[in-house]
Amino acid sequence: MSFQVGGVSGIPASVSAVVFNLTVTGPQSFGFVSAFASGTERPNASNVNFGVGQTVANSVTVPVGADGKVTLFNRSAGTSHLIADVSGYFMGKLLPPETPVITPPTSITTITGTNTGTVNGGGTVGVGQYDFSISEPGTYPARGFAYAVSDAPGPTSLPVTLSCDTPRVREFVVVCPAEGRKATVTVGPADRFTSLKVWAFDYVGNVSYPASYEFRVTNTVPVPATVLPITAPSGGSWVPVAIQANGTPYATESCEGDASAGYPGSPTGNALQLNGLPGQFGETLSPAVNTAESFSVSGWFCPTNPAPGGNAIQSLIAQLSDTGDLAAAVRLSAQGQPELDTWTTGGTLDQVQILTGQTSNQWFFLTAVYDKVNQQLRMTASSAGYSGTWTTVAATQTHLPSTTQPIRLGEGFTGQILNLVMTQGILTREQFSWVQKQFGPSTQGILR
Repeated sequence: MSFQVGGVSGIPASVSAVVFNLTVTGPQSFGFVSAFASGTERPNASNVNFGVGQTVANSVTVPVGADGKVTLFNRSAGTSHLIADVSGYFMGKLLPPETPVITPPTSITTITGTNTGTVNGGGTVGVGQYDFSISEPGTYPARGFAYAVSDAPGPTSLPVTLSCDTPRVREFVVVCPAEGRKATVTVGPADRFTSLKVWAFDYVGNVSYPASYEFRVTNTVPVPATVLPITAPSGGSWVPVAIQANGTPYATESCEGDASAGYPGSPTGNALQLNGLPGQFGETLSPAVNTAESFSVSGWFCPTNPAPGGNAIQSLIAQLSDTGDLAAAVRLSAQGQPELDTWTTGGTLDQVQILTGQTSNQWFFLTAVYDKVNQQLRMTASSAGYSGTWTTVAATQTHLPSTTQPIRLGEGFTGQILNLVMTQGILTREQFSWVQKQFGPSTQGILR
């Protein structure tokens, strides 16, 4: 026998599973009852076992058929009375949702037979907004979608804690549209190749296979070449540092003093040396970027003591806001972990932190980006042959502007800072490397 569940007694017609108390009473023979979705193959399994004349009950959770019905099968030699008392239902499938469908805007031309495309007119990294439609193609609606934007190829899995109650986890954003059928997400070019990856999840926590779409832009923002001079503090100085052919500073035993003498004939760069004492920091006369918009930062850093412990935070480069407070800063935590911090007009601190600490008296190269369109903070650190990238989603609130205040360098920091870049817009991975070649042996400033 089958009984109607969907669309009955306040249960939605699109219900996917039902919870009910199944009671067997007055059976004329021993046996069992199987409950299963109408229209599907009957399983050889028991939901309630019974003997002759017994009254037996059990709680059952079972999928609902496409016709909104559940079938009960009496596997015994005699008749029985069956009572089903519904106590709850699920709107999500008990199997994972179907893989979402990603539909790009008409401003992107898809290569036939692929999930890749090119922005019409070329497009520019970090410039432009593209609205992608994501939809659930299955029989049952999803609860919502989770998506991530990155340079290709993007993440391979979701964090297990993701739900509509946690709309932002690391680089993942959750959208929960009405009925779970369709949503629109706005994406900006994160690099020359940008990946949008989407998962669907249902009411019971099942997650689909990911769908992905990759699009290409052909243009980049100009490589920064304007030098913003830095005034060294009274307790600091500019010191020569020997540079390898690929732009990497030579390793030294100490991040204090002239590091060029041991490498005669090598090209050199000017490093700003700081002693970490209160009030000792380099400073510019004007701002480098407006931190309310997308910006990029990079530089070489050699800390004498990257992890002082306690509450000590060492600031590497900080853009002050128009109020004189911090608007954005690259810093070392008390545990020696690099972090990019930005602040919103609502007082929220957005932060991406690299989870590995740095080594004393060792150079590391850091790149960081605030991506306004994709609402992301991204940071990469490279040292001693190791490189890692971390991304987190930023707040949707407006970030503090900085149009009048200077840059501060190395406040509370002991060590050397070399070849700093802080520029408006988003630099590609290649540009972060290329811009290092813009520094000469006499450069004493930030490129913007």
